[in-house]
Amino acid sequence: MSNLQNLIMKAKNGLSIQQRIPDTKWKEIAAQCGPSEIAEIEQRIQALQAELETVEDWDGDTQDDINLAIFQFKNLLEMKKH
Repeated sequence: MSNLQNLIMKAKNGLSIQQRIPDTKWKEIAAQCGPSEIAEIEQRIQALQAELETVEDWDGDTQDDINLAIFQFKNLLEMKKH
């Protein structure tokens, strides 16, 4: 079972709603990811890409949020590779 959600929630601990998880915390998350977390990250990216296709053209804020999430998850995978 994947522990990804717990790792993300732990990284968010102490941050305000407006604050994003800092790069150092993403690196810590990547270091703790195993095969099940990697699989979940890949599934989340696919789900987000599918969701992005359903967003109306006029809804740029939602598109931005989804693209940011995709970017962060792809970066997490890259950090895990290195």
